[in-house]
Amino acid sequence: PYLGIYAKQDGVHLRIIAHANTVSEAKELIRPVEDELVNSMGSNVWGFDNDTPEAAVGQVLTEKGMTLATMESCTGGMLASHITDQPGSSKYFMGGLVTYTNETKVQHGVSSTVIEQYGEISQEMADAMADAARQRLGADVGIGITGVAGPAERDNKPVGTVFISIRMDGKCKRISLRLPSRRTVIKSRSTTTALVELRRLINGGIGKERTSESAL
Repeated sequence: PYLGIYAKQDGVHLRIIAHANTVSEAKELIRPVEDELVNSMGSNVWGFDNDTPEAAVGQVLTEKGMTLATMESCTGGMLASHITDQPGSSKYFMGGLVTYTNETKVQHGVSSTVIEQYGEISQEMADAMADAARQRLGADVGIGITGVAGPAERDNKPVGTVFISIRMDGKCKRISLRLPSRRTVIKSRSTTTALVELRRLINGGIGKERTSESAL
């Protein structure tokens, strides 16, 4: 078997390809390669086959009986949009707030002290946004995203600077990114990262369990 490697919007996709006289024989050739890849990459594997990050998140939230709320700035609602692309998301998604200015952040529960002390583009701001979303919408998990989508730097931070915070009882994940200075890339990569890291946090770092015999 050989490996096809593809860079896509939601991550690196790996395709294991084998030639044999029958499908079952080809799958037997693929199986040990797939096992080794999964063992090597661990929790970095978030899905198989036609899985998407939002589907993986929806599955783990449903299994755990947990709810989610979001507060976004630089992604402009893309995170909430991706979450609600998944059928049945109303069971676990309480809602999303797009707070594009400091005034709207404060109106929705972010302390003005955070802005004054740390600035609007900071890890502390992302933390406060995640907490505010969680509390205002009564969810188990809150995600906050703030950053600079361009075209110019903001709060003395260069374009492509993004901070993400995922908050829940007993667990917290803080992520800082420096992304290429293209608006669409910044929004999509930030959204995907938030979803992948949310699934990983809830699962305790455990990778995606395989549900089929197909390639990754």
